[in-house]
Amino acid sequence: MEPLNVMLLSGDYAKIHAAAMVTLVASSLGRPVNIFVSMDALAGFHQSSQERASLVKSPVAQAITETGGADYIELFQQAKDVGDVHLYACSLVADLKKWELGDLLPVFDDMMGIAGFLGKVESGTTLTF
Repeated sequence: MEPLNVMLLSGDYAKIHAAAMVTLVASSLGRPVNIFVSMDALAGFHQSSQERASLVKSPVAQAITETGGADYIELFQQAKDVGDVHLYACSLVADLKKWELGDLLPVFDDMMGIAGFLGKVESGTTLTF
């Protein structure tokens, strides 16, 4: 099956959550998924709850967090448990923030630049959130 490639760039909680839901559904259907987390989205994957709190929360995002359902980190982890899912942290943003892979939540497979990610995902459909 053709892979699904996701470029997660926005610091909007709802977009990150939507990307996690798409990833979980695609992986449960047997589709490989590759995710590149960069720009403002990377803060949402930091070990520090203070960094994660920097995400923008729309009314829908507020409702998601207030209902006590699975957050996007749980959804990405479930997707990894179910199927062939790989998350990659952007090395450029990490360098700008002086973060290492160990500063991020343990859902990432590796850290790389955009050139490395695009070289890895030469085929498939690409979605940007």
